[in-house]
Amino acid sequence: MNINLFEEISSLTRGYRRSKSSKGSFEKFKVEDISPLPPKSSETELSSDEKNWRGIFLILIVLIVVLVFAAKSFDLQVIKGQDNLTLAEGNRVRIVNERAERGLILDRNGEVLVRNKPAFSVELTADFCLLNGNCLSEVNEFLALVPLKADIERITKDLEAKKPNIVIASGLTKEDLLTVETHLQNFPNISVVTDPERDYLYSDAFAHLIGYVGFGDTLYPTVEGKAGVEQEYDAVLKGISGGEVVQVDSSGRRVAVLSEKNPIPGSEVELYVDKGLQLKAYELLKARVESKKATAGVVVAQDPKTGGILALVSYPAFDPNKLSTGLSQAEFNALVSNPGFPFFNRAISGSYPPGSTFKMIMAAAVLAEKIVDEYYQINDGGFIQVGSYIFRNWNTAGHGLVDLRRALQVSNDTYFYTVGGGYGGVKGLGIGKIAEWAKKFGFGSKTGIDLPNEVAGFMPDGTERDWYLGDTYIASIGQSDILSTPLQLNNVTTYYANGGFLFEPQVVKSIDGSQPDTEVISQNLIDSHIYDVVREGMKMSVEPGGTAYPLFDFAARHNGVELAGKTGTSEFGEVGNESTHAWFTVFGPYNGQAEIALTVFLEEGGGGSDDAAPIAKELLDYWFGGRSLD
Repeated sequence: MNINLFEEISSLTRGYRRSKSSKGSFEKFKVEDISPLPPKSSETELSSDEKNWRGIFLILIVLIVVLVFAAKSFDLQVIKGQDNLTLAEGNRVRIVNERAERGLILDRNGEVLVRNKPAFSVELTADFCLLNGNCLSEVNEFLALVPLKADIERITKDLEAKKPNIVIASGLTKEDLLTVETHLQNFPNISVVTDPERDYLYSDAFAHLIGYVGFGDTLYPTVEGKAGVEQEYDAVLKGISGGEVVQVDSSGRRVAVLSEKNPIPGSEVELYVDKGLQLKAYELLKARVESKKATAGVVVAQDPKTGGILALVSYPAFDPNKLSTGLSQAEFNALVSNPGFPFFNRAISGSYPPGSTFKMIMAAAVLAEKIVDEYYQINDGGFIQVGSYIFRNWNTAGHGLVDLRRALQVSNDTYFYTVGGGYGGVKGLGIGKIAEWAKKFGFGSKTGIDLPNEVAGFMPDGTERDWYLGDTYIASIGQSDILSTPLQLNNVTTYYANGGFLFEPQVVKSIDGSQPDTEVISQNLIDSHIYDVVREGMKMSVEPGGTAYPLFDFAARHNGVELAGKTGTSEFGEVGNESTHAWFTVFGPYNGQAEIALTVFLEEGGGGSDDAAPIAKELLDYWFGGRSLD
């Protein structure tokens, strides 16, 4: 028998052997009864060194395998743990957002200016398709079947940013859904989301004041304000979004709703603006620009008692409804490249030389600094001459004897050259004092209006560059380097309308009925006598003999309502350029509590008397004539 086989049998029987006398049973036998096995051959034995090396090799292989598995486990659980957890959860749950309705926006009389209308969006839940990289092909396949207005460039950028939820198209109506829903079953990663859409009832007329909304650059699709009140008050208007957390299967199909939260609408915002006045101003500016009599225009009106904005129109404008429903990049680029710059809010972001309207500030400074008294007269022959330089009055024939009130009434340049730069024995304010007083009235600083993108304008003090006497003469009539926004200028007019308060202008009157405090920038900049003298000169300008001739009969037509104002015509551009901006600023009633301070500005629009004042006349006719549009 083979030795190995014998050993196996011996091992199995473990000291038992079969009994001859009893079938199927075993009886014990002694180990000594078994003959010893012959010794193994030395050829089959391994040396101790070989055994050790084989053991070490086996241990190394096991160790390497263990280390590989440990490293992979560390990578999956620690380094990529959060990503894998997110993917794992994504395979189980899906977040379906329901955006809150933004708050209503109302005018001062409670009339709705902006509301919401039912609409829907089509969204891609990208966490599933990102795993196999076929998101864009799925979107393109869907759009081939359902022709929606989609911005593929934006969708591609969102996919590259690995956003989990991406809007394919927005602003869908219930009719659009009929086509969409017939194909959704074949696209488990695409779904319809309830998405209330902004409805701007008066379109372009309120564009720069109210602004518009669009999708924000956030992980999940959110709508945010992009300009105007929508941007400035986005936090209170947007509300709190709701939605559902749903369980889905491996293909992304809904299995069950795990939790849900109802959205909370945004706050209701009431403005100081008067809808009728705003629409009238827009209508008049549009007609002026469309007839090529100006390249652009602005109307700003305030309540002198509070500084509240009664109207703020900048034309050209844009349709916020189109922007809010989603423009393609090409459409947006076309708007941006429009030569009329429709996105540019000239009322607060445009700065221009104020021209003779600046004389409201000059008159106060001259009397406060005692350069001359209110009765001091110059004899205007139509110009002054310093050396070889001639500085002309706008009326080259001259106005004869002129004191301060008369200088405001006829907007006499020669008078303000004299008291501003000095001439004929009059010392003059000098550019330093001119700048000091202009800054007191708010020039060179933002007004603080609750709208984005306001600019400060510019008020030189002579230190910015080489400054000459001639520069001071020109600055004295609102030219040179002086730049003002229409709002800044109108705020000065409110000062002369309300008893001497320079307010921080406010667009929003209340939020959910709660009214913010009115902020006063400064007050009583000049004493009451000087204040009255300047007001008298402004009143004379809208009466026979003044520059604002379109309003001479206003009191007769409106039951004795008197006005006070100042015209202005400002030159710009290179020397020899005959183009001018037209200004007119006015308030009323003159006696008693003023109700309105109004400024009309026409870019490249001619003169204050001939072009800006007639527009102001129509707006004031509306305001004091029953406030009802035809």
